[in-house]
Amino acid sequence: MFNCNALSFSTDGLTICSGNVDGNLCGISRQESCLVKSPRIHLLSHLSLSLSRNGNVVLTSSRDNSHNLFDIRSLEICGTFRATGSRVASNWSRSCISPDDNYIAAGSADGSIYIWSISKADIVTTLKEHTSPILCCTWSGLGKPLASSDKNGVICTWT
Repeated sequence: MFNCNALSFSTDGLTICSGNVDGNLCGISRQESCLVKSPRIHLLSHLSLSLSRNGNVVLTSSRDNSHNLFDIRSLEICGTFRATGSRVASNWSRSCISPDDNYIAAGSADGSIYIWSISKADIVTTLKEHTSPILCCTWSGLGKPLASSDKNGVICTWT
């Protein structure tokens, strides 16, 4: 059917979002056994998906070094986030949305973590402590701390 790189359940558990090698995002309804395919939202492969807590948007990250917010209701991109120097480190890199749905965190090949404000569509801070490429970022469900891991296995927490 399609070559999938990332999966995420909807908050109600009824839909599975699939990020695919072809740059498309698909929604698969578990109840109706149907597939909804979005317009192509990345030039290259999807690497990670992170669903917002309210369940209305999904963050997609790609080898094209962009992070897109995709509105599940309208099937449209509602924000694109990039930064000079920010490069997705690997095919296993994972970005995330904060629990309050206000921020995006994504690691970079240069060892930095970039934090964007969703409402301002701008970088609010860049965190630098790692000495190797960042592979994963995740926020605690409480909002703090943010944790990151790098290619050498070093995990940092940020408050």
